[in-house]
Amino acid sequence: MAAKAEIISNNPDIEALVPKTFSFTGMAGSPAKAVLTAARDRIHLGAKLLAHPMAGRLRPNETPYMTVVLDAGPEVRSKEPAIDLPSLEIIEYCLAEEEKYINMRKKYDEPLLPDLRFISCELFTGILQELGIR
Repeated sequence: MAAKAEIISNNPDIEALVPKTFSFTGMAGSPAKAVLTAARDRIHLGAKLLAHPMAGRLRPNETPYMTVVLDAGPEVRSKEPAIDLPSLEIIEYCLAEEEKYINMRKKYDEPLLPDLRFISCELFTGILQELGIR
């Protein structure tokens, strides 16, 4: 498992599910693209993706929520971190997908948002189980 895992999410319900040993960056109210951009910035500092950000996810225009799970190991704190190219390629792909659907973004009725947050939480819980954390 990761030396120091980091979760970045715009789903306010995710924080309650994050293991205490992980760091959490909450971006409630921010678009999914902002979450991906924050993750890309961390990858540029040496973090690595522990799961594909769009694994099990609906199309980018079908939900406003995004959660990214990173390994923010010791490389992140070094002066010249090594960039994990597979992580960078995946995050750039996800950003391109978000951009592709930006003009098709749906307006979400307030009563639907709890259901979309629940789906996002279920996907996150599945990722934790895949990683052997829960």
